Amino acid sequence: MRFYLISIICFFFIIDLHAQGEMIGANASNTAGVNSLFLNPSAMHNQKVWLSINFFSGNLFLHTDFAYFDKNEFKYTDLLNSTIQLIEHPTGYGTELRSFYSYNSEKNTTFDENIRILGPSAMLMFNQHAFAISTSVRVQSNVVNLTPDLANILAYGFSYFPQYNYDYKVDHFSSSTMAWSEIGFSYAYRLNNESWNSWSFGISVKKLFGAGGAYLKVDNSTYTLIDSKTIDVENQQAQMGFALPIDYTTNEFINQNMLNGRGWAFDLGFTFQYLNKHQPKLNSKRLCEQAIIPYKFRLSFALLDIGSIKYFENAQTHDFSNSVKVRGDMNGVNLDNVNQVIQLMSDQFYGSSTASLLDNSMKLALPMAASAQFDYNLEQLNLYFNASVIYGIPQKIAALHRPSQISFTPRYETRLIEFSLPMSLYRFKYPHIGIYLRYGIFGVGSDWLTSLISNQDFYGMDFYFTTKLQLFKGKCRARGSFNKACGDKSGRLQWGN
Repeated sequence: MRFYLISIICFFFIIDLHAQGEMIGANASNTAGVNSLFLNPSAMHNQKVWLSINFFSGNLFLHTDFAYFDKNEFKYTDLLNSTIQLIEHPTGYGTELRSFYSYNSEKNTTFDENIRILGPSAMLMFNQHAFAISTSVRVQSNVVNLTPDLANILAYGFSYFPQYNYDYKVDHFSSSTMAWSEIGFSYAYRLNNESWNSWSFGISVKKLFGAGGAYLKVDNSTYTLIDSKTIDVENQQAQMGFALPIDYTTNEFINQNMLNGRGWAFDLGFTFQYLNKHQPKLNSKRLCEQAIIPYKFRLSFALLDIGSIKYFENAQTHDFSNSVKVRGDMNGVNLDNVNQVIQLMSDQFYGSSTASLLDNSMKLALPMAASAQFDYNLEQLNLYFNASVIYGIPQKIAALHRPSQISFTPRYETRLIEFSLPMSLYRFKYPHIGIYLRYGIFGVGSDWLTSLISNQDFYGMDFYFTTKLQLFKGKCRARGSFNKACGDKSGRLQWGN
């Protein structure tokens, strides 16, 4: 029976390598503008700009400690080649072939994939109030707690006879994938108190549109691989759901009604700043004359991605739980489509091809996380230091998972130029060093630079970019339609200090 579950894992994750970075280098800055929403909605009041318009920003991230592509067989340019033919090698067991190599780790391993594109978005700040409208597209996949025995099956196939006739136990395994878009509205309020302290509070409300997703959640299971086509399963608590843009009978792609999932999500956050001088009365008459209030240090906290998407069309949720031993036998069986796989699983578990079906819908939660930042102003040479912690909050329901990490980032920051060096511990154990560079409206970076420039086997990457038009506080010089907002008829729009 486990054969079918692992087959679906392979389908959703292993063949999808062309698809959670945090963009710390860009998003933790005082010039992040509307992109600061990624870490905390109250961070809008931390910005040195009163207007931020994002044209197009994005992040591509991939990391796994389970498998890799050999550096001599795979190049980064291959990601852009839709017709690439990966070199396949015999596994050494049975007739299976594979295009990747495994690390053969003795510990549980993971797989994380994240694509995030921020589309046309804007932020406006005026005195105590800050508003933002954002649009984004996100794709995320996770495999968590992949045990060494399951990793061997994925790497070598079910003909891996060294694991025959041994009992293996699986606990808290999950795999999930989803693609969706968001339209968000954010608001932040800054307390108008004339003191050395500054408090701001923010919320983002996001309407979600799901394009498709799937998950497999195994709370516990004990299995024994008898041979390449027979497996015994007992004491299992497992659930599976999927809502994919394919016909489950023919496996053909469905190009109609691509956004068949709906949901809501929220971000909540607050920020405390200890200022270098008393906060003045927030009563500017013009947008551009708002003052940049210098701070000594800043503390912030947020809860991100509180919400889920539910799919009602072309969706199924199944339960595969048992206490007694169940034998899955693939001898003489040919499976050609998704329906046949699910129906056979259900029949061998419960004696009925439809008994496993719980609902003709599927619900998958977003990757909820806690986000905390400490930012320190060195008060000389435009230098700052940031420490951030992102903690992926475990959820009992079916959910995507946000990998936890801690980062330390020194940065040089002016209106025209910005440079930072994010140093992070991904999943609190993998050291990454990155770089972020911004000149004017363009920014580019990676929180894992060595993944892009070193001559090493491919097991992940991180890359992001930003393009934003931003108007800084205290600069009432503009031309054209900005004159009325700024009240200056003769100035010019400048990007420098």
